[in-house]
Amino acid sequence: MLRYCQGYSVEMIVHESRLLQVSIFHALHNHLHSVDLSRLPTDVMTIADEVDSQRKQSMGGHLKHARSLPAA
Repeated sequence: MLRYCQGYSVEMIVHESRLLQVSIFHALHNHLHSVDLSRLPTDVMTIADEVDSQRKQSMGGHLKHARSLPAA
């Protein structure tokens, strides 16, 4: 709902989510020397799943709010 009020489109939410993933993976890459490589695949999948879940929730709230408003 916040993103809707800020003027975000669904496409912008998807783009923002992608930027978050890129930033997280860039940080992982920059700190690879301190990452437990045996956990890396599982951790990366967990991060990707969580970002996808948050994007889904954000888009759901955005669309629900948009549908609740009177047609322009």
